Amino acid sequence: MKIGICGTGRMGSAIAQRLMSVGHEVSVWNRNSAKTKSLVDAGAKLFASPAGLVEGCEVTVVMLLNDAAMEAVYRGPGGILNSKLSGKLVIDMSTVRPDTMTSIGTAVAQQGAGFVEAPVGGTVGPAKEGKLLGLVGGTKADVARAMPLLEQMCRRIEHVGELGSGSMMKLAVNLPLLVYWQ
Repeated sequence: MKIGICGTGRMGSAIAQRLMSVGHEVSVWNRNSAKTKSLVDAGAKLFASPAGLVEGCEVTVVMLLNDAAMEAVYRGPGGILNSKLSGKLVIDMSTVRPDTMTSIGTAVAQQGAGFVEAPVGGTVGPAKEGKLLGLVGGTKADVARAMPLLEQMCRRIEHVGELGSGSMMKLAVNLPLLVYWQ
């Protein structure tokens, strides 16, 4: 399957490596193109924009740093919402505010694409091994469509409700960790 990875920081790169290791044709884009070099050297195709990445792939996995990055990558020039989304599937694994995820996911769906939020628990090691925890939000139909890929990335997948629910659950899971580290 042709899969795009939008955001190739530590986690995005590890997810890309995992998907390449199980036989997918992976393409990449990152705001800082230097962060794509090791993946391109390993055989990934580099795209010049998020819109181009989406149009060149069947499924796009998004893994961004924060809400501001989400707004820029989805709504900015050459952003995902400026692509031909009809029939595509977007799986967003970023950890952001639920209202940001709901707003973005709704905008993607309005353009005829499937959208699933799947913020994950785990670090780089589990990401490379396909052993993340996926906290999934979205319609049953979109989640069913995403499930074969989620199963290759996650050891455990919990469909926790409609769009926004995955982000709420991820933030709830992170809260005790934040308190502990504080």
